[in-house]
Amino acid sequence: MGPAVFKYMYMGASIDRSNISLPTSRLLTHLKRKRVAPLIEDTGALPPAALMSDEMKERVPRGRIVKAIGAINRSAEEWYRQLFLWAYQLRGYIVICDRHFLYEYFPNGRSFFSEHQLLSARIHAFVLRHFYPRPHITVFLDAPAVALYARKPEWSIEHLERQRIGINEQGKSCRNFIRVDATQPIDEVVADVAAHITQFRGVP
Repeated sequence: MGPAVFKYMYMGASIDRSNISLPTSRLLTHLKRKRVAPLIEDTGALPPAALMSDEMKERVPRGRIVKAIGAINRSAEEWYRQLFLWAYQLRGYIVICDRHFLYEYFPNGRSFFSEHQLLSARIHAFVLRHFYPRPHITVFLDAPAVALYARKPEWSIEHLERQRIGINEQGKSCRNFIRVDATQPIDEVVADVAAHITQFRGVP
């Protein structure tokens, strides 16, 4: 087997950090950012709805039509990036996904559903659960929420812990889900990840 050739893709929910995204997603994010601009740093990422303050939520357009448009665009965004991923794979690349929609929303986990979930969120979860392609292999760099917060205090410890639980729950329903202890020294983390990927590829 010859040397691997890689492509990087961001497959998370943040449009600000995406290297590939729909123009409509960029536009909707821009419009939302303009509405909440006085409440966030110029260089700060637009927080997800669940982490917005009450004042931010008051500034963001709401209503059934707005939510429906957002849900349709979110689903289109996910499949748009998946098409790029398939195109890269057909050209012989190994695609490294930074995050993945399945682990952003963890549709199989208890963390996603509640009696208060909107219908659009339930439909979105159904599509992810039954139709969205799974990664061939997932390497989850796991660490306690306190440690993650100390490294990058972007989200609250409570949010980070919920995310950890959700990702691990989702991982139970996905093949080749590998958890790596990210509290190890960086050289050991890299060695663990490399060993798992090498074993998965069957490289002697």
